[in-house]
Amino acid sequence: MRTLTTLLALPVAAALTMGLSSCSLFSSGTTTATKDLEVGNCYNTVSDKAGGSNPVGEVTVVDCAKAHTYEVIAQTTFPDDVDKLPNEGSIKSLGEGFCQGEEFTKYIGVDASSSGYQIEYLSPSDDTWAKGDRKISCVVAQGDKSEVKGSAKNSKK
Repeated sequence: MRTLTTLLALPVAAALTMGLSSCSLFSSGTTTATKDLEVGNCYNTVSDKAGGSNPVGEVTVVDCAKAHTYEVIAQTTFPDDVDKLPNEGSIKSLGEGFCQGEEFTKYIGVDASSSGYQIEYLSPSDDTWAKGDRKISCVVAQGDKSEVKGSAKNSKK
């Protein structure tokens, strides 16, 4: 199971509505491993009823035009020459620096400090690292984790 880390919780407007079109590659609820998410995917976590016991690991990818909680806005990987899972501090440093930096601004349209999104990242765990997972995925959500419709891409929020 991968690790979800919250980077920043900024106040979010109560009635934030996004009307942008979807960037998702999936058009309907498809369950996928978090390590297989791609930039532009919107998703919801799998509930206990669907067999999940943790919100990280497997998610339901949906078209961004449909109600969703999270959207992948950027990704990076650890270099191939890193043969052991870095310590939590190193992962946090890479995740925070990358997810709040230039890639955030390119995708959202404003810098992270001006945004109302909560920024989080998914990173490898010991188990997924052993299987070749080197990806860090930056995701955004509303501060209260409420569902939204529409993509965060170029939303300038």
